[in-house]
Amino acid sequence: MKKRRLYVLSVDALVTEDLDFLRQLPAFGAILKDAAISENIISIYPTLTYPIHTTMMTGVYADRHHVYNNEIFTKTEGHLPWFRSCKNFDADVKSVVEAAKQAGYTTAAISWPVTEDMDIDWHLPETWVWDGDNQAMYDAFVKGGAKPEFLDEFWDDYCRGLTGLGEPYFSLAAHGATLAAIRNHQPEVIFEHLSMVDHTRHSNGVFAKQVYRDAYLEAEMMLHETLEAMREVGVLDETTIVITSDHGQTPVNRLVAPNVLLCRDGLLQVDAAGKVSSYQACFMSSAHSAQVFLSEPDNDELKERVYRLLCAYRDSGEAGIAKVFTKEEAKEQYHLDGPFSFVVEGEADCSFSNNVTGELSFRTDNSDYKYSVATHGHLPETGPKPAMVLNGPGIRKNARLDGMPIVDEAPTLAALLGINIGKPDGRAWTELLLEDNT
Repeated sequence: MKKRRLYVLSVDALVTEDLDFLRQLPAFGAILKDAAISENIISIYPTLTYPIHTTMMTGVYADRHHVYNNEIFTKTEGHLPWFRSCKNFDADVKSVVEAAKQAGYTTAAISWPVTEDMDIDWHLPETWVWDGDNQAMYDAFVKGGAKPEFLDEFWDDYCRGLTGLGEPYFSLAAHGATLAAIRNHQPEVIFEHLSMVDHTRHSNGVFAKQVYRDAYLEAEMMLHETLEAMREVGVLDETTIVITSDHGQTPVNRLVAPNVLLCRDGLLQVDAAGKVSSYQACFMSSAHSAQVFLSEPDNDELKERVYRLLCAYRDSGEAGIAKVFTKEEAKEQYHLDGPFSFVVEGEADCSFSNNVTGELSFRTDNSDYKYSVATHGHLPETGPKPAMVLNGPGIRKNARLDGMPIVDEAPTLAALLGINIGKPDGRAWTELLLEDNT
């Protein structure tokens, strides 16, 4: 099989319901015309960006790549560390971008989550510093695996306003990196992740006018410029274009801090400054759901006590909990595994806070993706769902699938490239590919 070119753009929080709007735009509309489309894709649990993008790149569930949340549990309040490195993966898990390079392709990964420590030719890892200047961001990218000589190709033009995660500067940095990679190096396989639609939905609502008036027009202009860059260097016609996403969002009307109940019931202790001093059980939010960690996860007596308490919280309605899953149930039903002992799913309008003091229930304030007027992290069968659009060489025109699992995306891309990613949990969508894959 001949080598081919592939550009994968993940528009974070794009949902199937958005496709009719995108058909009206010049760049997105050109890709959607006669495209193969998989609609209403069933994501993984929890529906969070970092676990899902890891699955999109590897074709395995979280019980094999071990990115169980966006963040890594600690009992420290404030900003928790985020998953960044592929070193968490099981030894037999392969990412598409690394398998492509091993097969002889040149590769780029731009702002794609959990790609640190991957072998990638042109790499801008998704990372940031919460408090720091422009130089601190530059240093964070280098620490995450970006080569200074690559950063220097676009930094002065695209990153002057970049000091953290704020938009449009964060997406603009990713866009500049993509353009530099295409214009200067023409990588054969490119994975790019853009966050502006997700951020706008969090702040304004799932289907707010700002999503379409602002965020999607920003994405449209970036996609147009990317396609033009491919055209300028003579690779557009031979590139298969894939537009995809990770999750939808649903509205939030109230925030609940269930750790406050654990303090009340003697399972979490705080010091005079209101910081956690010790705990027997502790919630960590995954927005519309939460994971519960025990100080002694092998202590059956503690586990039974906490399980009964979680069920009591659910039944009373005071904690916003709709369902309680044991660790074993989460793995059996959703292939979710991690160092937690329980998972709780929130009621339809509820998101969870990590707060250990203060009010049990309060209103959204948009200070964090967990505390916004819309969010995710819910069960994968809930709410609007992502889509995957494929167009170009090797793709069957106007083919359609509906309700397929997101673990199938990586095997589909691997089949398109003719590479081996080991034994993924999903399968290739051969229904969307030409039989001779040309």
